Amino acid sequence: EHPELSVVFLDNHDLSRFMSMCGEDLAKFKCGIGWLMTVRGIPMLYYGTDIGMKNFSDPDGKVREDFPGGWNSDQTNLFSKKERQETKTWDYVSTLTNWRKDNPWLGMSKLTQFTPKLGEYVFARHDDDHTVLVIMNPTDKEIAFDYNRYTELTEDNLIGVDVLTDDLIDLQKLEELLPNSCSIIKLR
Repeated sequence: EHPELSVVFLDNHDLSRFMSMCGEDLAKFKCGIGWLMTVRGIPMLYYGTDIGMKNFSDPDGKVREDFPGGWNSDQTNLFSKKERQETKTWDYVSTLTNWRKDNPWLGMSKLTQFTPKLGEYVFARHDDDHTVLVIMNPTDKEIAFDYNRYTELTEDNLIGVDVLTDDLIDLQKLEELLPNSCSIIKLR
């Protein structure tokens, strides 16, 4: 009855860690996290996903290892910002989770999905005052992008802001989607 209240996740204590499931490919990892933070429902991150912890659930204990840090005997302390610099995932996850937190409207917004084309997957989260377009290419090839397919939601708002970089994005000039990419563009 209320799909916006469903909990969505990529991994948990009974599943293989997401970083391992995507072959330790950082681009695929970012694509999945981008989806998780924008799709309908309440996103749940399993501990360690933010730092790219790896392993397969064979047995489950392998995905329940201690977070690196917090005990005097730990060789690494990824609770420390200085030591966390090594991880390529933390800044990305932190940026998106803070963006999600700072945009509470997203949790109750509408979800409009468009029919995938050649692997391209596009959906929008929107309400009366906001529209965010999520443009994903989860394939290993570049895909041509045609903004005209999405004009029912973009209307005249063809210039948006990339929520990760604050760069202006002109949808008319976005011609190719890079392999394993996810763009989150705030239109209004």
